[in-house]
Amino acid sequence: MSAHVILISGPRAAGKSTFAAELHETLAGSVLLHVDDLFHQVLAQERQRWNGKEIVLYAMVVQHQLAFARDLATLDTVIVDGTVLPDQLAPLLEPPAPDASIIVLLPSLEQCLANEHRATRTVPVREEKVRTTWLEMQGWRDVKGVPVRIVDGTEMERRKALAAALERLQQAP
Repeated sequence: MSAHVILISGPRAAGKSTFAAELHETLAGSVLLHVDDLFHQVLAQERQRWNGKEIVLYAMVVQHQLAFARDLATLDTVIVDGTVLPDQLAPLLEPPAPDASIIVLLPSLEQCLANEHRATRTVPVREEKVRTTWLEMQGWRDVKGVPVRIVDGTEMERRKALAAALERLQQAP
């Protein structure tokens, strides 16, 4: 298996972390980066500094994590779990760009809202954020020049995406 970056993106409460953890468990030796973990860590340390500027902080963390994933992919397969917009891909695609797969989970807005209220969620309920990120993630449907797999959120589609990601890795030189 060659070095590779698998970006799992999608709106808030789409199931990205669950899907990324499942993929990570399947890919022995892979590295899993959770964009949200670093974001929440920095936010907790300096909440007053970032109050009202959370979007700016998140964008900075995305940029950092994608550049780190690009560099780390020279050694390992890296899975990145985060709400990444198409226009934020540049750090991952800068030379030397690794082989990359982009999987965007896009379940219905209703499904994301229902997931937001699950008892297993570890962050506060923010329905407005779910709606906003769901709308922003629709931009992935129009991306050209980078292979993007859109997954509608059904279990069957998720399984197909997982199988396709594994098959692509096994076929890589």
